[in-house]
Amino acid sequence: MSTYELLLKSNPRAELAKRHLLDFVLYNKEGYQANWHHVLLCKYLDDFVSGKIKRLMVFMPPQHGKSELVSRNLPAFILGKNPRTKIVLASYSSDLSSSFNRDCQRIMDSETYKDVFPETKLNSSNIVTVAKGNWLRNSDIFETVGYGGFLKTTGVGGSLTGTPADIAIIDDPVKDSIEAMSATFQYRNWNWYNDVLYTRIHNDSRILITQTRWDVNDLSGKLLESMANGGEQWTILCLPAVKVQEDPNDPRQIGEALWENRHSIDKLMQVRSQSIRTYESLYQQNPQPTQAGGEFYKSFRTVLHTGEYFREYDSKLPLHITFDFNVNPYMTCCVWQIKGKRAVQLAEICTVTPNNNTAGVCRAFMAKFPRHDGGMFIYGDPNGKKEDTRSEKGFNDYTIIMGELKTYRPSLRVQKQAPPVLMRANFINLIFESNYNGIELLIDKSCHKTISDYCYLKEDADGTKMKEKVKDPSTGVVSEKYGHTSDANDYLICSAFANDFAKYQAGDIISNISYGKNSLSKNRY
Repeated sequence: MSTYELLLKSNPRAELAKRHLLDFVLYNKEGYQANWHHVLLCKYLDDFVSGKIKRLMVFMPPQHGKSELVSRNLPAFILGKNPRTKIVLASYSSDLSSSFNRDCQRIMDSETYKDVFPETKLNSSNIVTVAKGNWLRNSDIFETVGYGGFLKTTGVGGSLTGTPADIAIIDDPVKDSIEAMSATFQYRNWNWYNDVLYTRIHNDSRILITQTRWDVNDLSGKLLESMANGGEQWTILCLPAVKVQEDPNDPRQIGEALWENRHSIDKLMQVRSQSIRTYESLYQQNPQPTQAGGEFYKSFRTVLHTGEYFREYDSKLPLHITFDFNVNPYMTCCVWQIKGKRAVQLAEICTVTPNNNTAGVCRAFMAKFPRHDGGMFIYGDPNGKKEDTRSEKGFNDYTIIMGELKTYRPSLRVQKQAPPVLMRANFINLIFESNYNGIELLIDKSCHKTISDYCYLKEDADGTKMKEKVKDPSTGVVSEKYGHTSDANDYLICSAFANDFAKYQAGDIISNISYGKNSLSKNRY
């Protein structure tokens, strides 16, 4: 029979299902609807199956379909393509892992699976032991008949003695926030990964970890830290619930939800209003250290100082925009409007490479605010007035800004020198605490980096901002984790309310709050 005749007799969908995980899922699971992020995840998983990717981490919010693909369908797909494969799958509990095992068995028992992979079969009976040469099949392990491949499931912390692994899958290694933030559980999971799981792999083994991030020191966090310090390198697919920065793999606009039909932006913002830590870690895959004292902006409260304020944008009212010119990890522009003493941050514009330059951030601003009739005031780091190697001779950051934004009729309000860090911190904290002199500072909920700055930027031992350094694991670039948006805002607040700041500096009020080692009372401000 010719190749053409064979193709005529074949089932085209079944043929595609042999080749690609997404086609496999669509063929076997009636009614499955793939969002764009499922399509992207399946492409990564196809590369994992083929061996192009040997170490893969997938970070996604809860209830966004990662386990359906990774822990239920992927093992069945792999065993169909190669029934000799030895797979280990672990989750935070043996009960959850066993449920994945049973779901995988149901897929492999289906008639549609037999259409796709007729050679891969399971024992028809439940077999707990290997007595009489039977192929195992139970909720902990099942084997492929005649080939000896298997899927063995266990809880993180469980034994894998005597179990070699061609492929190891870890799906959500922690159960809840109590475990995630427990040093005891972090130590247990890390030791289990190194002392148990890692001893089961060989040169060609592949490892896949998928989870929602809980804490900076969870299993993935420790592996990322090791990677940044020259350890084993991983491919990382990170899909936050709400897009906050440009990513060539992510087709969304900034501020759009990952799966709007199931988890709308309104629902996600409700999560955020209830707990910024939960939102940033579980939903944005950006875990933060727990706020436990020592924060620089001690009087900032998300429940009091954030809300839906972009709707108040008035095209006839001047815009107040302020800049921080650090280029890594992004260049910053914060956009405000001020009416009387009520100041509202409408937006933050943080441009990453290749647009992390003064002209690039201006272009991003113009895309966000294409027309504005009310005029504009420019604030920012006074160092931007200096010529440097980023600019042509005779130009600096502010001459570039004035040229790029000339149609907005900008006016410079840049100070000769930056206000003292401690003084401006105490002034702004007092505004957050008690609306000093009637000043009110409010931030739109879309300004994720600004809010994170105010929540998590720490105070250093000398009372100044602690500029924590982090390394980008993909580029190796070291940058300051926090402080960019809040620095930009410091310049604006102290300039826009210059009379109030001067009055405060002259000793108009002595705060009752102590702000670290260099408190107001200690420095006699």
